[in-house]
Formats: sequence, C-alpha cells, structure tokens
Amino acid sequence: MAYENEPFVKIKGGVRAPRGFHYMPNGKLMSDADHIAIYGYINKTITNVIIDTTDLDFGGETRTITVQCDQGGIFSIEIYDDSGSYYSFTTKTFSSTRPAWKKIESTGSNIFSVKFPVTGGSLKKYTIDVRAEIGGNIKTKHAPLQEARFVDNTIDYKASNGSDSDVLRKILYQDAAKTFTLSCIAPSSYDAGSSTVDGATTNTRIVLDDNVNTVARVGDLVTISGEVASSIHMLVTKINPDGDNAKELQVSVADTISDGIAINFTPPFNTMTPHDGDSSSNVFSSSESTGKNFKKSFKVIAIAPEGRTFTVLRTPTTADLLAYTDITFGSSALAIEGENTSSDSVFHRFPVTNIANLAEGMSLDPSRSGSGQFTTTPAFISQYLTTKTSTEPVENKYSTDIKEITLDDVRVPGIESTAEPTAIDRNGRITAQAGNIVFDVQQLDALKADSNVRILAYGTQQIQNMTGMSVVLSDVVVTPTEESVTTSSAVINSTQVIVTGTGAVSGMPGVTSFKGVNISSTAANPTAQLKTTATGAGSIILSSAQTLESGQTLTMEGTSTTVTITGTIEVSNMPIGNVKLYFDVERFLRAT
Repeated sequence: MAYENEPFVKIKGGVRAPRGFHYMPNGKLMSDADHIAIYGYINKTITNVIIDTTDLDFGGETRTITVQCDQGGIFSIEIYDDSGSYYSFTTKTFSSTRPAWKKIESTGSNIFSVKFPVTGGSLKKYTIDVRAEIGGNIKTKHAPLQEARFVDNTIDYKASNGSDSDVLRKILYQDAAKTFTLSCIAPSSYDAGSSTVDGATTNTRIVLDDNVNTVARVGDLVTISGEVASSIHMLVTKINPDGDNAKELQVSVADTISDGIAINFTPPFNTMTPHDGDSSSNVFSSSESTGKNFKKSFKVIAIAPEGRTFTVLRTPTTADLLAYTDITFGSSALAIEGENTSSDSVFHRFPVTNIANLAEGMSLDPSRSGSGQFTTTPAFISQYLTTKTSTEPVENKYSTDIKEITLDDVRVPGIESTAEPTAIDRNGRITAQAGNIVFDVQQLDALKADSNVRILAYGTQQIQNMTGMSVVLSDVVVTPTEESVTTSSAVINSTQVIVTGTGAVSGMPGVTSFKGVNISSTAANPTAQLKTTATGAGSIILSSAQTLESGQTLTMEGTSTTVTITGTIEVSNMPIGNVKLYFDVERFLRAT
C-alpha cells in the first residue's frame, strides 16, 4: 500500500516520535501537518450505531451499544443524563465527574456494555453521543444522515440513522414503574335510573312518565319509597311487554303502587366489586416498565352486589376486554349533506376536542345516566355513506342495453381531523388533535358540549388503537363459588321454604336450582321462582312442592355471589402511563 494510505507510525523500535511528528518507512521523522497537507487524510466511515431504543427497565438494566465502523476508524462515545451525570466505562457508574475524553480505534464491530441504574422515581433521559474523530491522518465520518421526524417535525433520534455532522445522537428514556391493572366494568348496567309512576296499579304492570328504555332495563331492582316494593325483591322482567307502550314495564312481583310516586331502578351490577374506579378490591395489578412486553398469570375476583347473584354464561375472551377514554363534544352538531334529521334534532356527526387514538368501530357510552345520559346506544364510530342509482349503456352487437349501477353519493369518514396535532408523547404518538367523529346511529343534539363521555375500545385491535399496546388473553377459566342455604323451619309438601339467608338466591324465576337430601325432583331439580327479601332471612318460592327438615342445607346451582376469573395475559409495548383494562362482565355474566 502506498505510504500516503498508511496510518501514522508513532512508535518505532520502542521509541515514540515527538509530538506532532511520525516515522516514515525509512525511519526518518516527518511533521504530521506536512504529511496531511501533501497527502490528505485517510477517510473512514461509521456505518451504523445499533442500540435497543425502547425505554429502560425501571429496575435498571445493562444494555449494549454496537458501533459498526471501518477498521482503523476513530470515534468516541459519551453518555450522560438530564441531571448532568456522566457514564464511566471504567467504573460502570454515572457521576457528576465527566470522564477523560477517550478516542477509540475501530476493530470493525465494536461492542460496549452500559449499566443503567435503578430509576429515581421520575422520568430520566439519557443521551448517547457517538462522535466521529480525527487521529493522526485518519479522519472518520458518519454515514449520510437518514433523518426521521415526528408529526410535529421534531427529530426522532431513535429512528434516525447516520449524521451530517461529527455527532450521531441516540436518546433513551427510563421512567418510573407504571401500573397495569385488570378489573371489571358493567358499562350499561351499573348507573341507576329513576322516574315517576303514571297511574296507580295493583298488578305486575307499571306505566311511567318517561320512556322506560331511558330509565330502566330488564333485571333492575325496583324500589318505591313508602310502598311494598321497598321491602320485597322486585325486579323488572320486561320492557314494553305488549309492544304497544314504550312507557310500560313488567315486574316480578304484583304490588299496589300509587300514582305520581317516585320509582327507582337499580341495575343488577350496581355496587359490584371490583368496578372501574368505584372499587379496586380483588383486581390484578402489576408494576411494569414502559415499552416492555410481559406475560403473566392473573386472577380477578368479582363479587355480586348485596342481594344479587351471578350466573356464568360463557368464558370471556380478549374480545370482552376493553379500555376507554373520555371525550368532550363541541358546542354544536355538524349536519351532513342530505342527512335526514328529525324534529328532535338528531345528528350523525359531532366535533370533539380530541380525536387522538380513536378508531372506527369503537363504542359510544351506553350508560343510562352520568356521561351516557344523552347517548342513544348501541352506537359505534363509523363512516357515513349514502348511495345513489345511475345508469350506463352496455353496447351489444345489435343493440344497446341500459345497466343500473349504484354509486357512492355522500361519504364522510368516521374520524376526521380539523386541525394539526397539538401534542405528542416522547414516542411520537399523537395525544391531542381536534376533529369530528361520526356515529352509525343519530344522536340527540343534547349531546353537544357534553364532557367526559366515554368511548369504549374492545378487543386486541381497538385496545391497541387507543393505548398503543397489544393484549391477548389465554387459558381463561371462570369459576363460581358453590353456595348453599339453610332452612330455618320444616317444610311439609309446600313450595314455600323459609331460609336463614336469601342473598345467594336469584330473584329471577328459574335461575337458581337446588339439590340436596330430601329434595324431590321428578324431571329436574326445583328452581327458585321468587325470593321475598334481597338478603337475610326470608322465604323462597320453589317450582315444585318439597318436604324438608329444619336446619337442612340445600346446595345451589346456577348462581353464586362470587366468581373468580383466572388466566394468562400477554402484553406487548407497555404504554408510558398507567393502564387499566376491564372485563365487560355484561358479556359473560348475568346478574339477577
């Protein structure tokens, strides 16, 4: 190789050349500056810097940096955090003392191990600067810049490669532990409703002043102040039983009810535990690092409200998991061209203050009160599409036919932005952006300007759209706790059985069945048709007459006050904030 393409020889025969000089092949000294002026530099390139840029574990971890550079190239690495501490490759620690600058001669692929400490409890930012250096007649540069930017045009150091300067920068973050929680929620059967009675009644039919669907649902417990219904377990069994009066409902027990009296409806899952933010007992909770993947066994114990029972309908899947976010509607709805709006002023499209992380298919809050009091459900975010019919000629050999075709007329996307994003997180994920959303079912104009209205995201894809993480359930088992009742007096050929506690017996006919010594069952075990009290001592009416002893224990089937949900949950890319996912218990449990 020609002399000008050889790196400087600084030591020859064990003797170091004076500063600023090097040995020539003939053993003579030559000035470094003169050599470079004549022959120039030997160019080397740092082709790649490889490092896992996901967030560091909150418990600390060791991570490697690989610098791929032409052999003989020269570079340096400096690592520091946002508190002014620098990393020493000698002591493997961070301190306020900046280590001496060290140039490194490349061997081709250079691997460095960096030990990051336990987080201090808040977000920490680490900067890694790989600097292309000059040493002797070796001049190193980075590969050309391949720049990545976030939507707000700031540089994404994690995704960028190469550099147009001497420095290539990578950024790492380490956050405090985030909490992943798995709980339960009953979106439409938790918040209570109320109305007033329109006309006195003495049977199981009640007419209200309001449309029943807005205040009551099948399975609601009925309580009426000062009336018999306050002391018996009366449930709503049918809405609009004859299909001719939307203000009429049917209940499980006949009662004398006065006109104009206040009537309350408590849903079957009201006060169940755990539930959303109302109760956190018996949830699954785990501390996790942001950006990480994990797979863990979980257990969630659902306990029915006092006087109610659970029946397991099926085993839940990932599709029964949900996340939710709250949205705020703009001051007025936005009519779509040609939209058929009724006299009640209903619309498909509404402006909202933030469309970030929403997606078509997500559900509108189905609650009858609270944030769902003005919603008409079930309703989903969906595109609006109308069609029109047209014709086109079809030429045959001896004639022309007219073909009828269907064309899109008006198409509006389910989600559309009306402004640029105003906020992104450190991973470039949009967190704030104004826009419009469209529902497949027209909503009342009263929804305008409403705040904290929930949008529900079900299943793997929608949860990923809303949170940024992927989640999958497996090996799920739902186990009801077997329960029993005890007779408090003898029963002789009667359907009425007095027991010490009715809490684990369903108030809906035919849901709870009984087995045990002396139980008479010709075709099937007897079932409870009615219980007189929600809980505590009371009577149950069975489907067939029995003869039983006092103090006898009867085992119940079909209902339980406690259900244990176990399985495995696998999460990819834990978000940068605390996350709560919920089993929608209405999908696989019945509460009565």
